[in-house]
Formats: sequence, C-alpha cells, structure tokens
Amino acid sequence: MRFGIIGCMNEQTALLERIETLGEELNNRSEQITSLTELLAGRDAQIRRMQAQLNELLKRLYGRKSEKLDPHQLLLQDVLLQAESAQPAAKDDSAAAAEGDSQTEVAAHTRKKRKQLELPEHLNRVEHLLDVASEDKTCDCCQQTMSEIGRDITERIAYQPVQLQVNRYIRPKYACKNPLCSGIESAIKQAPAKESPLGRCEAESSLLAHIITEKFEHHNPLYRQEDRFERLGLGLTRMTMCCWLAKSAYVLGPLYRLMVEETLAGDIVHNDDTPVGMLEPGNGKTRTARLWVTVGGRQMQYTVYNFTKGRGREGPEEFFKNYQGYFVADAYGGYVGLFESDRIIHIGCWAHARRYFITAQESSPRQATESLVLIAKLYHIEAGCKQSRVEERLAVRQKQSVKTLEKIKATLLEQRPNALPRSALGEAIEYTLRQWESLQRYTTDGRLPIDNNPAEQAMRPPALGRKNWLFVGSENGGHTAAVLMSFCATCRKLNINTWEYLKDVLDKINDWPQKRLAELLPDNWQRARAKVNDNLPVL
Repeated sequence: MRFGIIGCMNEQTALLERIETLGEELNNRSEQITSLTELLAGRDAQIRRMQAQLNELLKRLYGRKSEKLDPHQLLLQDVLLQAESAQPAAKDDSAAAAEGDSQTEVAAHTRKKRKQLELPEHLNRVEHLLDVASEDKTCDCCQQTMSEIGRDITERIAYQPVQLQVNRYIRPKYACKNPLCSGIESAIKQAPAKESPLGRCEAESSLLAHIITEKFEHHNPLYRQEDRFERLGLGLTRMTMCCWLAKSAYVLGPLYRLMVEETLAGDIVHNDDTPVGMLEPGNGKTRTARLWVTVGGRQMQYTVYNFTKGRGREGPEEFFKNYQGYFVADAYGGYVGLFESDRIIHIGCWAHARRYFITAQESSPRQATESLVLIAKLYHIEAGCKQSRVEERLAVRQKQSVKTLEKIKATLLEQRPNALPRSALGEAIEYTLRQWESLQRYTTDGRLPIDNNPAEQAMRPPALGRKNWLFVGSENGGHTAAVLMSFCATCRKLNINTWEYLKDVLDKINDWPQKRLAELLPDNWQRARAKVNDNLPVL
C-alpha cells in the first residue's frame, strides 16, 4: 500500500514537472511569437517604405512632373470639400457625385481658330514676282492687252543656313618721301591693329559669343558644334573651342567677380546646388562635383553660379563670408555654419517642405493631403497679395498666413504620434517641424519670399546642360562653366539677347577703364543700350 502511494506521488510530481515544463515552453513560444510579430511588422514597414521609394523613383522617371493637388481623390472628399467650399461650382459637382448621379455633363467643345503668325517688320523682305507669261496677258475675247488691276501678296518665312566669313584687316603704311625725314621715328604712320578679345586668337568676338551661347544657353555641346562647323567647311576642333571658352572666362573674370559682389550687395539671396560630373585625371572616370547658384542683387536681377569639387560646408562659407542678410534655401546641413552668427538669417522653403507631403501621398493619402490643402492656402494668400506693396503684403500675412500656419502646425502635431518615423509621412512631418522657425519667418517681412523657387528654376539650365555635355573636363573647366553660365542666365533673366551682349562686352572689356567696369554689367548695359536706341532718329 505504501509503495502504491509513493508511486502515485511520483506520478504527480512528474506530472507537475511536466506541467511546469509545458508552461515554460508556452512562455517561450509566446515570446517567440511576439518577437516574430515585431519582426514581421518591421519588415512590413520596411517593405512599405521601399515600395514608396520605388514608386517615387518610377514617378521621377516616367510620371508627371507636376506637383499640383489632384482634386479627384475619392478617399479625400471630406477634406477637399471643406477646402473648396468657397467655390460654388466645385461644390455642386461634388454634391452631384455624392448623390450617385451617373451622368456627367461636359461643356460643349469649340475648336479655337489657329492664330496666324505675325511676321516681324524688321526682317528683310526679298520680293519674288510671279507674273503671267506675256502671251497670256491678251484678252481671249477682244485680243487686247490686259491691264493690271491689283496684286495679291503672300509672305512666308525662309531660312538661310549660317554662313562664316573671314574679316581681313588691311592697314596701309604711309611714309614721307623727303630724304631729310628718313631717320625720324614718326616718318611711317599706320592705323593700330585690331586686337582679338583673347590676344593671339583667330576668332572674333562674334564667334566666341556664338560658341558660348550655344553651349551654356542652348545646351549644345562642343562636339556637336564641331560637326556643324565641319559641315560649313571649317575644321574647328572641340579642343580649340574649349581653350577659347577658358580664355573667355578669364577675360570676363573681373566682370564676373563684380557681378558676384553686386549679387551679395542686397540683403536677400536665394541659393541651391546641383551635382555635376567632373572628369578625374588619369583614370578616365568622373567624380561628383557641385554647381551652386545664387540669385540676388538689390532688385534680384543677377543669377551667378560657382563651382566646387564637393558639397562640404566650406564652399558656401567661403562664397558668403562677406554677406549679411536673409538666406533663402532648403535645410541642407552644410548651411548650418552660415547661421551660427546673426549676420545671416535662414528663410525656409515651403515648396521643399510641400514636396515631402507630395511624396507621402502614396502611402498616407488622407493625412498628407490635409497638410497639402493648408499649404495650398498659404500660396493662395501669396498670389492674392503678389502685386501689393510691401507694407500691405506684410499686413495680409500677419492677418491670414499666421493663422494658417498655426493650423498646419496643430495638424502636424496631431498626426505625429501615429506616423512611423521612417515613413514618408513621418519624414515630412519631422522635416517641417524641425524647420518650423525658418518656414514661418517669411511672415515677419513683406519682402521675404515664401519659397526658394527662383534658385530652383535657375538650376534648370545646368540640369538640361549636363544631359548633353555630361561632365566638365576638370576643376578649371567647372569654374569656366560657372562664369560663362552666369552671364547667360542673367541675360536670359533680364530678357537680353545673350549673343549681342557677349559680342559687345568681349569687344570692349580689354580696353575698358576699371573704374567704369560696372557699366558692362548686364542690367547697366541693357539700360545704356535702351537709352541709345531711344535717342536714335526715326527714319
């Protein structure tokens, strides 16, 4: 009997040990399940993030480049209806769609008549007389000679291919035949030689201006220009043209440095940068260099570029070491050193912040569009006071924009706890809140811009150019491109014929007095040219 009780106790002990072991295994399994669940959640978040990045890359390659808000997103009707409540037509359309109306009324389409091209009066007219044959000028009825009763004139534009010419400068020599004057130095007289802008160079300023304009304004690389000149019968190599461009940039260097000083003379500048390839000597490969653009001046009339081998903070710090004022740019970390003192004040870019929410629309459409609608309201306020005086614009911003900014910040703080930090929406929220002080600073001065679009627009020519000429040949080539591109971009901004400007300046700059160098700046040159044209007699 005792052995039976002992055996039963042993079984109970074994059973308890077994239960305890199963409990431990169950706890281990629970911990494993929790760990695997967290791992799956992390991987799902990573997949969503990578999918969003992939969609963004595909959109950049093949999608629309417009960042306009799409008003037809079905998931966002409640937000959009509130934003568009002030537009009766849009509200009626949305109400009809909400009622389930399957019919859509489309306005009648009217084809616009093609506007006839107006031919400028200054173009040379070459007349071609298309007359009736002499034997056909006799009347078929009475056999008398017919008289001209009028003319129909039709004008069409013709094109003549570019023609090259050689300017031959002939300088006669004059001497006195009197034997007594043979030893005098002034016995022989001759007109001074006309020097080339680049010294011993076979090119006139007109050809140099053409090569510069073709490459840096029309994005036509030198090898294509070489082919074109070869078809015209001139064996002008790209190496020769490259040397001419470098010498032209050297000659225009003092004027470029003066333009940089005038750009930084105002108290508001826009700045941005873009990557550009630079050929590494020896291995035939390229490295990533940087081309920076600065838009400024007392009337924001200048666009200047500068080249650096990298994107380090030493580049902006060196360029803006003597600048004092407002600095409109994105949140690039290399700018931080500029803002350590009070002499440069950072103004954030709402277009850049908005772009983050555009990206977040793919994964978080409702939350992202809620912020986009409020940002669109900021731009709507700016459009309404764009033509107003500075004081009036400041008053409008203080009355309307400040309230909208408070709504944006409250919305972001509300969405922040539910947004994953590494998600597109989380990055958009963190970027905007991190830059909030600089983003709302434009409301303190009516002169300050809401975004950095002038600098971003000035980056389009280099972006188009590098798709054609691909890279710069050296660091010196990068500086050459920056100098010449500055004159092309500024002339384009001021609506100046770049070829005429460069031709005239290259002709004059070598003999131009240093104290009057400012007269050759594009805006001053344009005013002087307009004054001369106004004083010309009317023929």
